[in-house]
Amino acid sequence: MIIGVDHVLVAVDNLDDAMETYRQLGFQVQPGGEHPGRGTYNALVPLSDGFYFELMGVKDKSLAEKFAPSRRVVDALDRENHLATFALDSNKLDSDVASIRGRELMIGDPNEGERTRPDGQRVAWRSALPEDSALPFLIQDVTPRETRSAPPTEGLGRWLRVADVVFGVNDLEARRAAFARLFGVNPSADRFEFSRGAIQLEAIDTDEGLLRITLLAEDIGRVAEQLRAQDKTFRERVIEGVGVVLEPVDTEGVPLQIIGRAS
Repeated sequence: MIIGVDHVLVAVDNLDDAMETYRQLGFQVQPGGEHPGRGTYNALVPLSDGFYFELMGVKDKSLAEKFAPSRRVVDALDRENHLATFALDSNKLDSDVASIRGRELMIGDPNEGERTRPDGQRVAWRSALPEDSALPFLIQDVTPRETRSAPPTEGLGRWLRVADVVFGVNDLEARRAAFARLFGVNPSADRFEFSRGAIQLEAIDTDEGLLRITLLAEDIGRVAEQLRAQDKTFRERVIEGVGVVLEPVDTEGVPLQIIGRAS
């Protein structure tokens, strides 16, 4: 069963700099580790609901280009928008793959993945990638979830959870049908909701891909205060006198907005 949005991959030019950027924004950042044989390494920015941003750097471009989704990370480094791709959390990967194939959507066999954290702890998972590389991939933990991404104990992430992953598409009808086959739901919707986050399709006339990430704040005023305390530039909008939207400016190429109710 697909539980929800697991994480989003963010391509970064310099991992150390990206980690510092998110720390300066007020987030807790967890060192990740290297992906053996994949030419990439990472760090994680976790939120309260289990979602996280995976900051991924490239150590060996020629090696990274041989594998998906690291190949999409390489491609994203050439764009202003550094959102590369995203993953869906599955608790029964083999069953989900079989169901997806039964809905006539091509998806690869589950494959093993792992990395070693800086503290020596092994992190292992299984993933399955749709043949259509624009679609998100599925992931299931082998080691405990908190080994891969522990809940934040400090910083902004404690007060935030993922709301929307907005995906830009050129052919709304065709993409709607593809996502519907992936999830096994009615193909008439442009929004797919889960227990963790939602995917929103949006028609565009440029290259398809992730457009932005929307986070939901328990206390939007506290988030704004934290950004001000960190002397971080952000845009603020009030919608109909009730909703507040914060858009941090320096996010390592991540179009990011934080929403909440005005107090």
